[in-house]
Amino acid sequence: MQVLEIGGSLRTARVRRGLALSQVDADTHIRTRYIKALEDERFDLLPGAAYARGFLRTYADYLGLDADLFVDEYNARFAPPEEPPPQLTPVRRIEPRTLRLPGIVGALLAVALAAVLAWRLDAGGEETKPSPPKGSAARQAPPMTARAPPHAKRRARPVKLVLTAARGPCWLRIQIGSREGRSLHEGTLEQGESLRFAGRRLWIRLGAPHNLDAILNGEPADLPDDTANVVVTAAGLRTVAGD
Repeated sequence: MQVLEIGGSLRTARVRRGLALSQVDADTHIRTRYIKALEDERFDLLPGAAYARGFLRTYADYLGLDADLFVDEYNARFAPPEEPPPQLTPVRRIEPRTLRLPGIVGALLAVALAAVLAWRLDAGGEETKPSPPKGSAARQAPPMTARAPPHAKRRARPVKLVLTAARGPCWLRIQIGSREGRSLHEGTLEQGESLRFAGRRLWIRLGAPHNLDAILNGEPADLPDDTANVVVTAAGLRTVAGD
């Protein structure tokens, strides 16, 4: 009986057609190393028997050969023996045992009785605190009086100042707090114009105070007769040198 040379027949058919391994790879999508393994009959280099059968069938069909002959020859000479299916051992079904009703009731009663005894023992072991005797006034600690927080320093009451150029123009520079404080106004107040200011402490430079009328917190305030610096607070208006 003539034996079919799988690898030699595949290589001979490929060479006769003038096909390179790279061309077979591109046409069949079988990697070159697997094609070479088929032609060398190195089936151990293939991923497995199923892949070997599939590659053989695809390659033989591609070359115009009888693919069934190549697969049958591989199965007869090279395919590993198929392992017998594992024998399944029947699992014995365990039937639940039926418990007698009196036994269940007795077990439940025993558990309940043990719980009651344990509770009574715990309750008897607790230490009770003696209550104060009747008729005797229990000494009580004097109530804690919260210390009043220290009085916060009272902030100065804000002042409201209205300056009116009643008799002529007057140049003014008004700043908050002192001459280095934030500037509120600097410029000439023309006759008939008025300015209103509010703050806790105002420092004012007056160019011609004799032309001004001052109203401090709703009351008339006296101004110096000539150029001067004044400080205005809730206590009143006073002339200062530089402050």
